[in-house]
Amino acid sequence: MENAKPQTLSLAKRGFNFEIIMWFYTRLSALAMYALIIAGFVGAFVVSAQTGANLADIFRWAFLPDTVVNPLSAMPWAAVLTRLMVTAFILVLSAHGVHGLLAILDDYFTTPFARRWFRNVIIAFFLIANAVAVYVIWIAT
Repeated sequence: MENAKPQTLSLAKRGFNFEIIMWFYTRLSALAMYALIIAGFVGAFVVSAQTGANLADIFRWAFLPDTVVNPLSAMPWAAVLTRLMVTAFILVLSAHGVHGLLAILDDYFTTPFARRWFRNVIIAFFLIANAVAVYVIWIAT
């Protein structure tokens, strides 16, 4: 075992298929989630500094927008930026989760028909749930 070499395949030998793309997406989407979280904290600090609201008010408004005075009402650009950030976070987070769920289900369903059927059902649910989420974020609030 001391002389064992790790097996490595070049991308040309491995092929550039759907699984490789999704492997890259999983890693990049996790980094994107961290970046969006950090950007959200920085944005909350900026808004709290410009409006005099404390950080708890900013987060309370983000999760329960109808319960307190909206600190973003004095800054119209901040409300649009907040909706864009939340929309981006929801889309990246749900796509990351759906890929993980599909990877797990691929281990349990062995027939191509079952895999295809469950992939289609989960992707359809993903699209419908994201459409509802975007509607709630942009229209209903």
